[in-house]
Amino acid sequence: MRKLFLVTLIIAALCGVAAAQNDSSANAHAKEIPNMGHAPTGPNAIGRLDARVFDEAGQPIPDAYLKLDSNRSDGFFCECWNSTDERGVAVLPPIHVGTLKLTIKAKGYETQKLTLDPSALAQPVHITLKKSS
Repeated sequence: MRKLFLVTLIIAALCGVAAAQNDSSANAHAKEIPNMGHAPTGPNAIGRLDARVFDEAGQPIPDAYLKLDSNRSDGFFCECWNSTDERGVAVLPPIHVGTLKLTIKAKGYETQKLTLDPSALAQPVHITLKKSS
């Protein structure tokens, strides 16, 4: 009888540890996604866009295509692009920043074109797309 009691106690303890691990992993997923953007430190310096794309209901839009064009003051043109993941997040490759134009396309949504201030790259850029009619 004593062995049965000890086995039951050990199983209960293991179940409690497993439940605690599941709670902490759920909390980790619920936290804010870290910022991967970077604002340039000066004209034509390197910056990086961290974009978050959502629909009008606030739901993430996966597979949205983003293209960032940069017309630099020294006459050069740079561009980079990426697509959003299942969380609606797209982190574009680093780019030499000048005048920034961002184009966002997603199936079933209206294409959006934005002009971005280089300082906006310091924080995630939140974009809301409207469904196409």
